[in-house]
Amino acid sequence: MSSSTDSSVKITKPFSSDTDKDKEGLVQDADLYREKLETQWSGLKKEATTYGKQALVIGGVVATTFVVMNALLPKGKKKKEILVEPVVPVDKVKISKIKTQSAVGQAVQSLAWTLAVGWARQKLKHFIEDERKTE
Repeated sequence: MSSSTDSSVKITKPFSSDTDKDKEGLVQDADLYREKLETQWSGLKKEATTYGKQALVIGGVVATTFVVMNALLPKGKKKKEILVEPVVPVDKVKISKIKTQSAVGQAVQSLAWTLAVGWARQKLKHFIEDERKTE
C-alpha cells in the first residue's frame, strides 16, 4: 500500500540534531500567522465601528422622526363604551362633512410623514457623504 503525503508536510529525520533551526522556522511561521490575524482583527474592529456609527445615526433619525411626529400629529380618540340608544336618523349632509374631515386629517398626516421621512433621508445622506470624505 502506498500512502500519499501532503506537500505542506516536511519530512525530516526523527531526532535530527538541528532542532534549533526547526524551532526558528516554527517561530517565524507563528509570527507570520499572528501578524495576519492581527491585521484581520484590526480591519474587523474598524468595520464594526463604522457600521455601529451608521446604525446609531439611522436609529437616532428614526427615533427623532417618531418623537416629532407624535408631538405634531393629533392623538387618536379613544373609543368609549356606548350604551345602546334608539337610532336617530342622520342627515346625509352631516355624514359627508364627517367623511371629508377624516380624509383631510389623513391627507395632512400623510404629508407630514412624507416630509419627515424626506428630511431624515437627507440627513442620513449628508452623514454618509461626510463619513466617506473623512475616510
